Amino acid sequence: MKKVVFIITAIIVLSCNNSKKSDVDKEKVAKKELRPFFDSDRIDHYFVNYTLDSIIISGGKSKKSKKEKEFEDLFMGYFPDSIPKKSFEEILLSHNYKKSNLTTKQQKEIENVFSVKDSLQMSAYACVPEYRDIFIFKKKEKTIGIAKICFKCGRFQIIGSKVDTQYFGLWTELEKLHNIVRPNDKKP
Repeated sequence: MKKVVFIITAIIVLSCNNSKKSDVDKEKVAKKELRPFFDSDRIDHYFVNYTLDSIIISGGKSKKSKKEKEFEDLFMGYFPDSIPKKSFEEILLSHNYKKSNLTTKQQKEIENVFSVKDSLQMSAYACVPEYRDIFIFKKKEKTIGIAKICFKCGRFQIIGSKVDTQYFGLWTELEKLHNIVRPNDKKP
Protein backbone atom coordinates (compact mmCIF):
# COMPACT_ATOMS: atom_id res chain seq x y z
CA MET A 1 0.00 0.00 0.00
CA LYS A 2 2.86 2.41 0.82
CA LYS A 3 4.37 1.73 -2.62
CA VAL A 4 1.11 2.67 -4.38
CA VAL A 5 0.82 5.92 -2.38
CA PHE A 6 4.48 6.70 -3.14
CA ILE A 7 4.01 6.08 -6.90
CA ILE A 8 0.86 8.23 -7.05
CA THR A 9 2.59 11.03 -5.12
CA ALA A 10 5.61 10.85 -7.45
CA ILE A 11 3.37 11.06 -10.54
CA ILE A 12 1.51 14.08 -9.15
CA VAL A 13 4.73 15.88 -8.21
CA LEU A 14 6.31 15.23 -11.61
CA SER A 15 3.24 16.33 -13.51
CA CYS A 16 3.10 19.58 -11.48
CA ASN A 17 6.74 20.28 -12.32
CA ASN A 18 6.10 19.69 -16.02
CA SER A 19 3.11 22.04 -16.07
CA LYS A 20 5.27 24.76 -14.53
CA LYS A 21 7.84 24.23 -17.28
CA SER A 22 5.21 24.53 -19.99
CA ASP A 23 3.95 27.78 -18.41
CA VAL A 24 7.51 29.15 -18.46
CA ASP A 25 7.90 28.08 -22.11
CA LYS A 26 4.65 29.83 -23.03
CA GLU A 27 5.88 33.02 -21.33
CA LYS A 28 9.13 32.88 -23.31
CA VAL A 29 7.22 32.47 -26.57
CA ALA A 30 4.88 35.35 -25.71
CA LYS A 31 7.81 37.64 -24.94
CA LYS A 32 9.60 36.66 -28.14
CA GLU A 33 6.49 37.24 -30.23
CA LEU A 34 6.20 40.80 -28.99
CA ARG A 35 9.75 41.89 -29.90
CA PRO A 36 9.04 44.91 -32.13
CA PHE A 37 10.73 45.46 -35.50
CA PHE A 38 11.59 49.01 -34.44
CA ASP A 39 12.55 50.63 -31.13
CA SER A 40 10.24 53.57 -31.72
CA ASP A 41 8.40 55.98 -29.47
CA ARG A 42 5.92 57.13 -32.15
CA ILE A 43 4.27 55.70 -35.24
CA ASP A 44 2.77 57.84 -37.99
CA HIS A 45 0.39 56.42 -40.59
CA TYR A 46 -0.09 57.92 -44.04
CA PHE A 47 -2.76 56.90 -46.53
CA VAL A 48 -3.60 57.78 -50.12
CA ASN A 49 -6.84 56.84 -51.84
CA TYR A 50 -5.53 56.14 -55.35
CA THR A 51 -5.89 52.92 -57.29
CA LEU A 52 -3.55 51.40 -59.81
CA ASP A 53 -6.15 51.97 -62.54
CA SER A 54 -6.33 55.71 -61.82
CA ILE A 55 -2.55 56.00 -61.93
CA ILE A 56 -2.21 54.12 -65.22
CA ILE A 57 -4.93 56.24 -66.84
CA SER A 58 -3.46 59.53 -65.60
CA GLY A 59 0.09 58.40 -66.34
CA GLY A 60 -0.58 57.30 -69.90
CA LYS A 61 1.58 59.97 -71.46
CA SER A 62 5.01 58.87 -72.63
CA LYS A 63 7.13 61.53 -70.90
CA LYS A 64 6.66 61.53 -67.15
CA SER A 65 7.91 64.26 -64.87
CA LYS A 66 10.39 63.55 -62.09
CA LYS A 67 7.58 63.93 -59.55
CA GLU A 68 5.35 61.43 -61.41
CA LYS A 69 8.19 58.89 -61.54
CA GLU A 70 8.84 59.42 -57.83
CA PHE A 71 5.17 58.80 -57.07
CA GLU A 72 5.07 55.61 -59.15
CA ASP A 73 8.18 54.34 -57.35
CA LEU A 74 6.57 55.21 -54.02
CA PHE A 75 3.13 53.79 -54.81
CA MET A 76 4.15 50.64 -56.75
CA GLY A 77 7.90 50.31 -56.46
CA TYR A 78 10.74 50.12 -54.00
CA PHE A 79 11.19 53.79 -53.19
CA PRO A 80 12.65 54.42 -50.72
CA ASP A 81 15.14 51.60 -50.37
CA SER A 82 16.70 53.22 -47.29
CA ILE A 83 15.71 55.91 -44.80
CA PRO A 84 15.67 59.13 -46.91
CA LYS A 85 17.88 62.04 -45.90
CA LYS A 86 15.10 64.43 -46.94
CA SER A 87 11.98 64.52 -44.76
CA PHE A 88 9.97 61.49 -45.86
CA GLU A 89 6.78 63.05 -44.52
CA GLU A 90 7.22 65.99 -46.90
CA ILE A 91 7.61 63.56 -49.81
CA LEU A 92 4.39 61.76 -48.82
CA LEU A 93 2.44 65.00 -48.37
CA SER A 94 3.64 66.27 -51.76
CA HIS A 95 2.02 63.17 -53.31
CA ASN A 96 -1.32 63.70 -51.50
CA TYR A 97 -0.83 61.10 -48.76
CA LYS A 98 -2.86 62.07 -45.71
CA LYS A 99 -1.65 61.62 -42.15
CA SER A 100 -3.92 59.69 -39.78
CA ASN A 101 -4.42 60.74 -36.18
CA LEU A 102 -3.46 57.59 -34.28
CA THR A 103 -4.18 57.16 -30.59
CA THR A 104 -1.59 55.76 -28.22
CA LYS A 105 -3.60 52.54 -28.09
CA GLN A 106 -3.59 52.24 -31.90
CA GLN A 107 0.16 52.85 -31.99
CA LYS A 108 0.70 50.07 -29.44
CA GLU A 109 -1.50 47.70 -31.47
CA ILE A 110 0.43 48.57 -34.65
CA GLU A 111 3.72 47.95 -32.83
CA ASN A 112 2.43 44.51 -31.81
CA VAL A 113 1.60 43.68 -35.44
CA PHE A 114 5.08 44.81 -36.54
CA SER A 115 6.85 42.39 -34.21
CA VAL A 116 8.81 39.17 -34.46
CA LYS A 117 6.63 36.07 -34.49
CA ASP A 118 7.23 32.36 -35.00
CA SER A 119 5.25 32.01 -38.20
CA LEU A 120 5.93 30.81 -41.68
CA GLN A 121 4.95 33.31 -44.33
CA MET A 122 4.94 31.33 -47.55
CA SER A 123 2.88 33.51 -49.88
CA ALA A 124 3.50 34.30 -53.51
CA TYR A 125 2.29 37.58 -54.92
CA ALA A 126 0.37 37.84 -58.15
CA CYS A 127 -0.28 41.56 -58.41
CA VAL A 128 1.46 44.87 -58.71
CA PRO A 129 1.48 46.39 -55.22
CA GLU A 130 -0.56 49.46 -54.40
CA TYR A 131 1.21 50.91 -51.38
CA ARG A 132 -1.63 53.10 -50.12
CA ASP A 133 -0.61 52.69 -46.46
CA ILE A 134 2.79 53.79 -45.19
CA PHE A 135 3.91 53.63 -41.57
CA ILE A 136 6.77 55.77 -40.29
CA PHE A 137 8.45 54.66 -37.06
CA LYS A 138 10.19 57.41 -35.11
CA LYS A 139 12.51 57.64 -32.14
CA LYS A 140 13.01 61.12 -30.64
CA GLU A 141 11.43 62.70 -33.75
CA LYS A 142 13.91 60.94 -36.08
CA THR A 143 12.65 58.42 -38.66
CA ILE A 144 14.13 55.01 -37.87
CA GLY A 145 11.89 52.79 -39.97
CA ILE A 146 9.35 52.71 -42.77
CA ALA A 147 6.79 50.06 -43.67
CA LYS A 148 4.81 50.17 -46.91
CA ILE A 149 1.75 47.89 -47.05
CA CYS A 150 -0.53 46.76 -49.87
CA PHE A 151 -3.62 45.32 -48.21
CA LYS A 152 -4.97 44.24 -51.61
CA CYS A 153 -2.31 41.62 -52.39
CA GLY A 154 -0.43 41.35 -49.08
CA ARG A 155 2.87 42.77 -50.30
CA PHE A 156 5.00 44.87 -48.01
CA GLN A 157 8.32 46.65 -47.83
CA ILE A 158 10.00 47.21 -44.48
CA ILE A 159 13.04 49.48 -44.20
CA GLY A 160 15.28 50.12 -41.21
CA SER A 161 14.47 47.13 -38.99
CA LYS A 162 17.38 45.48 -37.23
CA VAL A 163 15.46 42.20 -36.85
CA ASP A 164 14.43 39.67 -39.49
CA THR A 165 11.12 40.73 -41.07
CA GLN A 166 10.86 38.05 -43.75
CA TYR A 167 8.06 36.18 -41.98
CA PHE A 168 5.88 39.25 -41.60
CA GLY A 169 2.76 39.55 -43.72
CA LEU A 170 0.38 36.78 -42.72
CA TRP A 171 -3.14 37.64 -43.85
CA THR A 172 -4.30 37.63 -40.21
CA GLU A 173 -1.65 40.23 -39.34
CA LEU A 174 -2.54 42.40 -42.33
CA GLU A 175 -6.25 42.17 -41.56
CA LYS A 176 -5.60 43.20 -37.95
CA LEU A 177 -3.46 46.10 -39.15
CA HIS A 178 -6.12 47.18 -41.66
CA ASN A 179 -8.78 47.11 -38.93
CA ILE A 180 -6.61 49.30 -36.69
CA VAL A 181 -5.94 52.07 -39.21
CA ARG A 182 -9.13 51.89 -41.27
CA PRO A 183 -11.81 50.18 -39.16
CA ASN A 184 -14.71 51.54 -41.24
CA ASP A 185 -13.28 50.67 -44.67
CA LYS A 186 -13.93 47.42 -46.45
CA LYS A 187 -10.67 45.63 -47.25
CA PRO A 188 -9.83 45.80 -51.00
